[in-house]
Amino acid sequence: MLGALWPALVGVVVLAILGAPLAWLMGLRGLWVWAVTPAFAMTVIGIATVVSGWTGLAWTILPALLSMLVIAVMILVVRRLAGVRPVPAIRNVGLEKWTIGTVAVIAVVLAIQVSTVIGAPDAISQTFDNVFHLNAIRYVTDTGTVSPLELGRMTSPSGGVAFYPSAWHAFAALIVQLSGAGVALAINAQTLVISALIWPLGAVLLARVLIGANRSVTVASGIISASVPAFPLLPMHYGVLYPYQLALALLPVALAATASAFQIGWRDVVIPWWWWCVVVIGTIPGLALAHPGGFVGWLALSLPMVVWGLIRMWRAATGWRTRIVPVVLLLAYGAIGVLLLKMLRPPLPTRLWPTAMDIPTALGSALSVQLYYSTAAWLVAASVLLGLYWTIRERRVATFIATAMWVVGAALYVIVIAAPWGTVRDALTGSWYNNWPRLAALFAIALLPLAAFGLARTARAALEYLFRIPRLRTNRFARAAIAGVASIIALCAFTLPVVPPAVESAHGSFVMNGDSPLLSADELALLERLGDEVPEDVTIAGNPYTGAGLAYAISGRDVLMRHILVEVSGDMAEINDHLSDAEDDPDVCQAIESLDAWYVLDFGEREVHGGSNPLPGLVDLEHSSAVRLIDSEGDAKLYEVVACGRQ
Repeated sequence: MLGALWPALVGVVVLAILGAPLAWLMGLRGLWVWAVTPAFAMTVIGIATVVSGWTGLAWTILPALLSMLVIAVMILVVRRLAGVRPVPAIRNVGLEKWTIGTVAVIAVVLAIQVSTVIGAPDAISQTFDNVFHLNAIRYVTDTGTVSPLELGRMTSPSGGVAFYPSAWHAFAALIVQLSGAGVALAINAQTLVISALIWPLGAVLLARVLIGANRSVTVASGIISASVPAFPLLPMHYGVLYPYQLALALLPVALAATASAFQIGWRDVVIPWWWWCVVVIGTIPGLALAHPGGFVGWLALSLPMVVWGLIRMWRAATGWRTRIVPVVLLLAYGAIGVLLLKMLRPPLPTRLWPTAMDIPTALGSALSVQLYYSTAAWLVAASVLLGLYWTIRERRVATFIATAMWVVGAALYVIVIAAPWGTVRDALTGSWYNNWPRLAALFAIALLPLAAFGLARTARAALEYLFRIPRLRTNRFARAAIAGVASIIALCAFTLPVVPPAVESAHGSFVMNGDSPLLSADELALLERLGDEVPEDVTIAGNPYTGAGLAYAISGRDVLMRHILVEVSGDMAEINDHLSDAEDDPDVCQAIESLDAWYVLDFGEREVHGGSNPLPGLVDLEHSSAVRLIDSEGDAKLYEVVACGRQ
């Protein structure tokens, strides 16, 4: 994966340029700046995608920079009018060193995990959704169109897909444009940045806000973030769910800002509660435009914070007139929440995923943290139980909030994977397609603060007992050495039993050989030569189920069907059904001439989902006089249409 380092660095620089100035102007300091920068940057990118569509600007770094500058001016104006002067809280220098060291170590560990899953720097996920994602990035770089109101036209020119969240694709397109990397390489670099940088920064920040800004919490949260394969590995294994992975990686920052707005837990920066609300608002557009599932995840996991805020408002009220305010707010919150759940649910045909087990088995899966993969994360599960123990013993509001988040995440996971009540299940988990792997990934985030608390508080108790020894009590170096060694041992103990089997399983989605479900090595070799064999102004026919649609992403030559699920016009249907009979069918020739579809890829009968969806006009072409073979690699063949007066 060394080849992905340059485009990954470009991605980091893009996030820093677009997000860090805004985080600094908001008055955030320390870890907050590092963690919020990607969230603010994705919000800038998301807003810029919409603005570029309205103004007609082609998608480049320019619309994003202009959007960032406009937002920066707005922040300065609001700060001056409101007189906000953020004051950093007192921080220990050693703590900052531990924070930097922890994030750096966990970033390396996660980078190794992700790199091992992907394998080669330009490997592609051999999964259904990847046909769309790769081609969408090529479409953005070719056309300059990236607005969420327009990207769906790549597969539905008539406008059948009115909205498609495009922030992930916009970010990847910027990496392609600025680094010169190919589409597949840019995606893998972006995945490295999301998994090894954005995610651990947000995870550590959320735990520090809810549990406490001390060394044990910092280290414990870093360890937990690398020890549950359901995130960040599962979204790049299943689906593939790249945009959802980005949204979930941004989610902890939004939750940390929400907790600060409700004055829950520790805040490294002392600013008014309403200014924290502005920070929350700054994270939400990027989260939602990466994937609505991340936004609904924020609604669900922030519910305990909202409830606590209303309870505190109720307690502070002095009479029935003031107590009616939190009641009205609670009713309004509930009504808006129900409305959003209905609005953000995808169409019914896409959310018909079945349950996978019974409720007792699902409860065991949640308690043992055996999420999707065959190996349970027993030490993480034990940390959760320890977190429950310390929460009951110490009775702190913030740890009760962390516990409630775990309950919400576990409940959603159990409901989606096992609940026999279809209407209830669809009402609560339909926003995630009733698809349990998506909620397994969300549950991995929901459990992190509580597990980090359990591990950190137990480790602190053990070290406090150990440091009662006189020599250790007076020797700072020895204490630091013991804590460091214990942290490394804990990291190994938590990750080694559960992560390697998951990495091996996930790697299977990226393996390219003769039996690869989407694109074989021979097919890739042929696609990489298309730029020298197919003119730029023509279109290539082919069955996208077999991987032929990826000719667009890999070679830059357009294809009839840019995704498996695509709106098929009359001319496209004519070609798909009758191209092999073009010499005897003038309607086919008219369709070919209309679409300039003078080339055909034949990748055989193997399909990405193991099904059978042949296109009658594109099979048995070796026996058709309407085409001639111009290149092949193994069983992969490229034909040119010679019928219809073309020689």
